[in-house]
Amino acid sequence: MSSFTSFGTSIPVTGPNNGFPGTVSRFGERVISARPFSPITPTNNLNFGDPAVLVPNSTANLEDSYDSIKDFLGTIGNTALLAQYFTGMAVREVKTQVTYPQTPGNNLSGYYSNGQMAEVLERGSATVLLAVGAPKSQDQVYTRVVLNGAVAAGLVGDWETNPAASDLFTLVVGTGGAAAGQKVIPVASTTNVQVGQLVSGPGGSGGSGGQASGIPAGAYVASLITNTSITLNVNLTAALAAGQVMTMSNLFAVPSCVARTGNLDANNVLEITFKTRLAA
Repeated sequence: MSSFTSFGTSIPVTGPNNGFPGTVSRFGERVISARPFSPITPTNNLNFGDPAVLVPNSTANLEDSYDSIKDFLGTIGNTALLAQYFTGMAVREVKTQVTYPQTPGNNLSGYYSNGQMAEVLERGSATVLLAVGAPKSQDQVYTRVVLNGAVAAGLVGDWETNPAASDLFTLVVGTGGAAAGQKVIPVASTTNVQVGQLVSGPGGSGGSGGQASGIPAGAYVASLITNTSITLNVNLTAALAAGQVMTMSNLFAVPSCVARTGNLDANNVLEITFKTRLAA
């Protein structure tokens, strides 16, 4: 009986990988659209797997185009438009290098650059790089709109789950309350409050629903007045009484977007699902 000699190295299996960010699932429904990528700041790219917004008529000579949330918020700073413009996530493509010679390890593209046609998943499942969170199946998925020093890994325009208490907290309306039609709301303290934070009524979740108590959908903190009040970007539609609770959020809850399985691989790649198409 002859002996068998093996070659190579045995690699222990530590768990399945979910793949590269931006990879679309082969199972289930997939709705993908292609439009030009035209960042407001032309030096920025749209990385595969990044959340994307659909900006209507961004220039005089260009139809609707894609931009990254990081670039959009960093330039426009209008968190109220996220609910209106959010469209999905950039899909990974295979790109070839047509120049020779090629240097191993270089010439790798993991993004769309200014002027390129970009593909974005609008409904279905795909993989993303999760910056913060320990997700379970069907957990709500967020993207960050305001930095938080207590969550160092969280960057504007990333993907996150399981918000920290300092990212999703309540604020009490101060003495005298606020009348309908005004933007200034008195508060007892502005501790942890920052410009750009999304504001909603009781039960709100970062602008994705649960609006109440006269706070319009898409409301955010436009400015602070010392430590005694905040100013919204929009007028209240109904009066707020002293003692009423508002929900403040550094994160935008992506509508109808959840963790598909909760399996987070060693590279922090997670599969998420867009249940509903947000753009046409």
